[in-house]
This record gives sequence, C-alpha cells and structure tokens, in this order.
Amino acid sequence: MFDAGMFGTVDGMPATGDVGGLADESLFDTVTAIALVRARLDAVETAMLAELDARGSCDVGHGLRTTTWLSRETGVSRSTAGQRLNVGRQLRMSLPVSAVALGEGRISFDHARVLADAINDRIADEFAEMEPEFIELAAEMTFDRWRQRVRLVAALLDQDGGYNPHDDITNNRLRAAYTPDGLIINGCLVGDASLVTLKALEQVADELFHRFARDAEHTNGDITIPGRATLMALAFHEICRRALAVDLKSSQGPKIEATLVLNASEPDKVFDQNGNPLIGELFEPLTCHMSLYPIVINSLGVPLDMGREIRTPNRAQRRALALRDGGCVFPGCNQPPEHTDNHHVAHWARDLGTTSVDAMVLLCRHHHGVVHRTGWDIHIGNDGWAWITTPNGRQLWCQQHGHTRTGSVPNTSPARTRARPLAPQLA
Repeated sequence: MFDAGMFGTVDGMPATGDVGGLADESLFDTVTAIALVRARLDAVETAMLAELDARGSCDVGHGLRTTTWLSRETGVSRSTAGQRLNVGRQLRMSLPVSAVALGEGRISFDHARVLADAINDRIADEFAEMEPEFIELAAEMTFDRWRQRVRLVAALLDQDGGYNPHDDITNNRLRAAYTPDGLIINGCLVGDASLVTLKALEQVADELFHRFARDAEHTNGDITIPGRATLMALAFHEICRRALAVDLKSSQGPKIEATLVLNASEPDKVFDQNGNPLIGELFEPLTCHMSLYPIVINSLGVPLDMGREIRTPNRAQRRALALRDGGCVFPGCNQPPEHTDNHHVAHWARDLGTTSVDAMVLLCRHHHGVVHRTGWDIHIGNDGWAWITTPNGRQLWCQQHGHTRTGSVPNTSPARTRARPLAPQLA
C-alpha cells in the first residue's frame, strides 16, 4: 500500500491559501524543500516504471504498453510518459550514479532526462565513466549550459559511431501548416544547414532586441521588449522578408559573423566563444558563409587594456570579454554576451577605473542595475573570476559560461578594484 510518508514530508507545509502570509525566507526554504521531495518522488517513480516495463506487467495486467498505461492512469501525454519511462530504463541499466543523485536531490529530473537522452550503446562505457563529473557540474552550472556541455561530450565520444546524422541530408526536414492559432513550423536541420541557419536567426534576433530596447527607452516602457522565443520567431519572418526583397543577381552574398578561438597550445583545434570545440567537418562550412574573427588567447595584439583614453570598450575587447565571461557573470543568469553591458568593476568616474578586460565584467541590463544598488558590490581577481558582495554581507562567486566557481570567496578584493572614491557614483 502506498504511504506518502515513506518519501518524507516538508515540515510546516502551508495550505495554498496561506502562502501570502509567509516571509521571504520561509518561501525560499519551502520551495527548495519541495524540490528535494519532488526529486525523491521522481527517482522512485522512474525506478518503478522501469521495473514494471521489465516485468511486462502493464501488458499482462492491462493489455497496454507501459507508456500507454501511464498516460491513461495519470493523464499525462504519451510523450511525457515515454520520456519518464526512458529515463527510468537508462537510470536502471546504464546510469546508476545518476539514479542515486536524483534520489538525493543533487540533480533534477530534467538533468536525468538529458543524461538519458545523451547516452547510447556505442558510448555507454565512456559516458558512464564521466557520470560523476556531470553530476558535480550540475551543481555549478546553469542548466542550459550544463545541457550543452553534456550533449557536446556525447557527440565527441560518438564521432566514430556507425552513423553520423550530420552526413545524412534526409535529416533536414521542415513542415509548415496553418492552424487556427497561426502558422505552425516544425523541423530539424543538420550539418551546414543547422550552423548557418542558427547563426543567422541569432544575429537577426539580436538586431531586433536592440531595436525594441531603443523603442522601449524612447517610449518610457510603452513598447516592451519581447522574450527570446518571440524574437527568434520575428527573426525568422524578417529573414524571409529580406530574402524575398533581394535581387540575387545584383546583391552580395550573406554576411554572418562568428568568433573563433584558437588556443596556442592546441593549434589543430578550433573552439567557439563558449569553449566548445567545433566537431568534425562542422567548422568547414563556416569558412565559406561567415565573417570570422579569430582570437588567439594572449597573442596577436588583441588590445586588452586601453587605459583611460576611452570609456567604451572596442569590438576586440568585447570579443575578449565574451570569450572569458560567456555572458552575464551574475550567478544563475542565462543572458548571452550580445545582451550584456560592459561593467567597470572599478567605476570609471568614482574610482578612476580603466577600460581593460581584466577590470571589467559582462552584466545583463537587469543585473547591471542590481550591482549598482546601494550595498551591492562586485570585485574581480587577477585570474579573471569575479565575486559579489550583497547588502547583508554575503559573498557569492560569479560565473563564466554559466559555470559558477566553487570554494571560498576572497575576504578582500585586490587593491586595483577598490580605489579610493573621488567622486559621486556614476552609472
């Protein structure tokens, strides 16, 4: 007989109508406690589903497949039921360390699903060896960056597999259909088509973002900035509109920018600005379609320090900041470099700060405003890692490429980031 108490309870759990009277700290603590209980339930449910499926119990007792039975009994979609069963199977057969971590609340079901989707028979042994490292990284990285890392590792391990989806042109698919809600588009692009299309969509979406940002500023917020998904949809429409308006016989080829990182210690490898190696032949199409900006780390005269001659970093410095920080450095933020400001850790006017990469960090507009609030401060060490002091004195490591640093935060910041105030604070 099922007993909810076997999974643990959250002490003092309020009724839904009572949450309005709770203090912020109580809400924080209760939400995180609920997440731990949910992870334990997810671990038990997926284990039970895998056991039912292995026994064939749903077929014998109900004449249904396990996913169909789960969908019927719980009201979830067949897709959701299939995902939960697949996670259970992989945790049972190939990912025992992840199964334990899910039950202990060290990873979420979404983390477990990423791992289950990434592993396959060709790479099972090598992937399992990296399982503990993936679990450790899950606690240090934002989910999106962590998922990208896992998928990249799986792709690298599977380069010698029997099938490369990027080489199969039939994997490029696109379906479009009108519905009462509008035009629904679903598809998949691989190889050259995936790289060029995604970069073009992101580039035009960034253009639209800055256009909406200017409009919002000029209208005092009457025009709002859409979310990223909306910007990507509008970018798709804009690219189609521009394509139909161009006479190909009298126009130049498309120009798409990309930053490539060349490490002097590994001259035969090429990385993107997030530190991910470009796999196999995927780099070659870029050389034909994009304007490439190579950055050789600490060489080729990239102007990392411009002193106090100008306040705004130049394009080379922006690329260097994007390479180091990978986006907003505020822990937990997912904003990419294109949606960030250059924040002088030593303020330009107050502290006579310099416009140099080692004295600046990338912050999105929201978190740039946060660190300028009274009582907040941000510091940077000689190794490029930044940390934040909150108004209550708590110190937090910042992140780079969605990866938050672990260990103790320095008690004091380097002298070069804490100059004596000479003037009132300016933005």
